[in-house]
Amino acid sequence: MFAERSLRRRRQSDSFKVSRTACAAACLVSLVSAPITSAQQLQPGMHIPGEFIVLPDGGARAADVVRASLDAAGFDVADRDVIGGAMLVRVNDVDPAEAAATLEALRRTPGVRLAEPNGLGSGGLVPNDSFFASQWHLRNTGQNFGTPGADVDATAAWTITTGSPDVTIAVLDSGSDFAHPEFAGRLSGAGYDFVAEDADPEGDHPHGTWVAGVIAANANNSFAVAGVDHAAQILTIKVLNSNNSGSTFDQIQGVNFAAAAPEVDVINLSLINYPASGALDLAMADARAAGKIVIACAGNSGIGNADVSWPGASTNSISVGATDRNDRRASFSATGAALDFVAPGSVITTTRWQSSSNTTASVSGCSFATPLSAGVAGLLLARAEALGFTLDHDDVYRLFRAGAEDQVGRASEDVAGRDDFHGWGRINAYESLLVVADCNANGVLDLTDIALGTSDDLDGDGVPDECALCPGDTNGDGLVNADDLLAVLGAFGTSVPGGPTDGDLTGDGVVNADDLLAVLGAFGSGCS
Repeated sequence: MFAERSLRRRRQSDSFKVSRTACAAACLVSLVSAPITSAQQLQPGMHIPGEFIVLPDGGARAADVVRASLDAAGFDVADRDVIGGAMLVRVNDVDPAEAAATLEALRRTPGVRLAEPNGLGSGGLVPNDSFFASQWHLRNTGQNFGTPGADVDATAAWTITTGSPDVTIAVLDSGSDFAHPEFAGRLSGAGYDFVAEDADPEGDHPHGTWVAGVIAANANNSFAVAGVDHAAQILTIKVLNSNNSGSTFDQIQGVNFAAAAPEVDVINLSLINYPASGALDLAMADARAAGKIVIACAGNSGIGNADVSWPGASTNSISVGATDRNDRRASFSATGAALDFVAPGSVITTTRWQSSSNTTASVSGCSFATPLSAGVAGLLLARAEALGFTLDHDDVYRLFRAGAEDQVGRASEDVAGRDDFHGWGRINAYESLLVVADCNANGVLDLTDIALGTSDDLDGDGVPDECALCPGDTNGDGLVNADDLLAVLGAFGTSVPGGPTDGDLTGDGVVNADDLLAVLGAFGSGCS
């Protein structure tokens, strides 16, 4: 896990990323047009209509002079930070085009170092689902003698994304309860039943409904529970019969079906105790080659079981074991060299099969740590989609590893680094989401150094940063050249929001000689 200093820095940089880069008229399109209610989620980029933050060049000591300039220009200074000198300006313009013009006028006011829209945020989304408080795996506050924080950090993750309907997770299991209110609008009709050999994968055992609920139960509907992913589609592929058992052949058919379905992104295999199978292994390898992310249960038979329980024992799956509400390995959770990660899987509150009432089921097993991880993968895919690139199986593995919390279980088992009891650690959705980045805008996840668990210096400049451009590179093309020199000269002497894309290479809010020297000093060099 990363050092706390680096995490604090990364959270702060994420908070300002939108307003410090491509903002101006583009960001203002997302102005909130109505009051935020407790049932709504604040999305990144939301701002309070007609409110702007103005920072004087020179801080509090220059605030009076700048305020006089703002008053003379007809701006209403509604509030002021007496320590740092920041001022809150309110205007009546809420139309995005007018707001953009207002922002530009504020930035051009003499003595203004920085002007930006007044943003909205939240302390973490807490769904209003009736039994959310019992879902310790999503938010552990110490309920029922648990350990606060022994969870996947879902509420923090939801401040970044709650998922995307463009992501589809195939659930190979005992079928789904298609009439369940928690799955309204979430279950694809394109699934298949390989037990009965028909196109009706309706569940005849509760296991598949429990699993699907962990991933995707509808959230914020004042009913039952919340899934970890609030938007992904579920493709139901039935490979287990009414006794919750199935054949390797049916599983192979199911994996191949999911691999051939272009809409499928993640394959969830909450299945255990299948024997080793070369044919199944090849099917899983083909699924990965088709761009699918394969996540499987490590096993429920304790010591050594992760190395013999298929499909989790296959090297073509991300193998997930189970923890309890105190971050300890669940007594049943499989161990072994094949184990990759752990996630909450003991006494998990999820959807109840064949019930339309406001009730839940309480279940245990790596069968539920697996879909929790698959749902986190769905969030990672949604975040990558929003940033304009895709993730494959190996990318998700590296993101899981980058965000995993190590040494949280029993000291005798959860040692530093990878071990056979907790793998690389307990999955943390929020920490993994923080490192989803395409630093050079080439459509590829930039996670080379951080994947090793030793550094969060993605650009190799010796400074912990998520997407810093190399010194002198204003446009992120990997070179310091005439384009960068012209960018600095064109903005020379102006106050800007800050950041390389504005020509402000030193981050002091002003394009000046320091920025020019940064370009000249690195001119002709490339970026690592």
